[in-house]
Amino acid sequence: MDDAALDATRQRGDSVADSVVLRLGREMWAMNTLMQGCRVNSQALPEKLPVAAREFFEQYSSLPSWFPKTRVAAAQRWANQHLLHITAALFHASLPSAYAAERGATVLLATGRMATDIDRRVNVTARFVVDLLAQDSFEPQGMGVRSIQQVRLVHAAVRYWLRDRKPWPDEVALNQEDLLGTLFTFSVVVIRAVRRLGVSVSNAEAEDFYQLWRVVGVLLGIEEALIPVDFASAETLSNRIAQRHFRKSAAGEQLVSALITRINQHVMMPSMTTYLVRRLSGDRVAELLGLAEDDTFRGVVGKLSRIPLVDRLPIKTVLPQLTNVVGQPLLNSIIARNLGGELPGFAAPTSSMMRNYDE
Repeated sequence: MDDAALDATRQRGDSVADSVVLRLGREMWAMNTLMQGCRVNSQALPEKLPVAAREFFEQYSSLPSWFPKTRVAAAQRWANQHLLHITAALFHASLPSAYAAERGATVLLATGRMATDIDRRVNVTARFVVDLLAQDSFEPQGMGVRSIQQVRLVHAAVRYWLRDRKPWPDEVALNQEDLLGTLFTFSVVVIRAVRRLGVSVSNAEAEDFYQLWRVVGVLLGIEEALIPVDFASAETLSNRIAQRHFRKSAAGEQLVSALITRINQHVMMPSMTTYLVRRLSGDRVAELLGLAEDDTFRGVVGKLSRIPLVDRLPIKTVLPQLTNVVGQPLLNSIIARNLGGELPGFAAPTSSMMRNYDE
């Protein structure tokens, strides 16, 4: 896909979801409460749900005709065996990579939600990923489809909110290229980061994981023709989009600073955070985000490696087994604690947030 074609995608949002939000108008504020506990794919929709929203949830829940059930199941099994690695990749590679995209970071900052409530927003994102990676997430008893639908409406609500106050006047906020680039941060970037953690990820495992996210992309309202059909093509396009949009920006620096501050409140060794962002995101992303090199954690690792017998521990054998046992319960407990026990539902910008922005 050349620059002209990618430039054209920046003029397009998601006509289906955008029309729903336009029909809802101020009724979309009520969605926050109505959809709060409505997370299971087959769960009955709230009786008071506005007609426009009900039609959307009922009509746009079908999986694509090519849905690769076997590959998705394999990806979910692999993901749950490496959930701690994927979590590290999410916080230290996926999100920083998203912040390195100048225009996307500016839109995120413009909503006000990432700067003022980053802990909750990041953990809602983590909850979304957990819902998708859970076994059978696309089945009636799963939570994947409903989670994707709600995120799709959130994107449309943000576009509606920013329609007259565009951070970038020459394009649509959260446009098709931005959505595609974000999809790659959760698929291509995660695989790359997990490999940088020393995990051996086969080509088949990478392909399975990407195919799961390819399904997610279609359900999120990304035009199917834009989504690469395989991991290799996705990696090429991901690199191309990064080349087009990764720039140093005040928005990116502010977002990653807030992210690192919040991560450091939950870890025992704050120096590890910056080290991992640089290692998993790469030097280019770290430098664009204004992250100086910090050798403190590297020094700790070096000292540990000199302790007798430590270098003989079967870390690569034990760690995957450990993550399989404690990974998802641990991540679930962290998310539950940081969300105050609240189940994430539809989370459009609230009317009070809009008033604050207007001021």
